[in-house]
Amino acid sequence: MATRDEVRAALDDYVSQAQKSQRVQQSLQGWHCVIYIEATDLGVGFTMTVQGGSATVSDGTPAPPDLIVRGSSEDLANIFWCDENPASNYMQGAITIQGSPENTMKLDAMSLMIYLEVAKGQ
Repeated sequence: MATRDEVRAALDDYVSQAQKSQRVQQSLQGWHCVIYIEATDLGVGFTMTVQGGSATVSDGTPAPPDLIVRGSSEDLANIFWCDENPASNYMQGAITIQGSPENTMKLDAMSLMIYLEVAKGQ
């Protein structure tokens, strides 16, 4: 199990990776989405706001989010640190996403681009 601080650090690193990637920033242009990320085993959540090609993270719950991502703290930390493929965790049901298909597809694309760029750089 990851701690609250570890999940937050992983999210911060994830946003940093997104900011470094020209491909990710281009793909996020024109997308505005508020994403609530909940570590179900810890009972804590974070808000990722994507707007104008950039993303920010804050503690707590927005009102109302466009997407809700839920999973264990360990699964979320592994995804955001790019230790695990986000698509496979989603397909295996380790994390769940609730929201419109359009926003879900954009989040999937963002996650995959970041994952592949980090994996390529290692």
